Amino acid sequence: MIFFHIIKMEHMNVSKDELCEIKRLHESILSKSSHGLFHSMGKIIGKKIIEEIQDRNRFFEEATRILKERGIIEDASFKEKKIIMKGSIEAVNGEVSNCDLLRGIIVSLYVEYYQKKVYCKEIQCESRGAQKCIFEIKEDIF
Repeated sequence: MIFFHIIKMEHMNVSKDELCEIKRLHESILSKSSHGLFHSMGKIIGKKIIEEIQDRNRFFEEATRILKERGIIEDASFKEKKIIMKGSIEAVNGEVSNCDLLRGIIVSLYVEYYQKKVYCKEIQCESRGAQKCIFEIKEDIF
């Protein structure tokens, strides 16, 4: 008698190189529109991360832990309107100009935490030679 063990797959690992290739492909087809696509994908990932947060009193610490466990970043520091991240999976020197996926994740986290719409702008990126990625939160974009 043969027994089969069924494994329920819930996650998929994507390497930094694979993600950057995917981003290059999308940009070659969609041009700058691809940035919005990756931002939207990040918002979806952010919502799933929020579901994993167990201690709302440690919201951003938990979010940082999850982001690190998933290999999305190496470290993060969340302030009220400024986020500093190190080791973004999207950051490749000179190739990918910004971290749109990460920007979307940040938006989801801040919308949930502050219960208001926000805009996130990356003002510094490791891809452009910076030591870390820095993001700024704004409530109004106009």
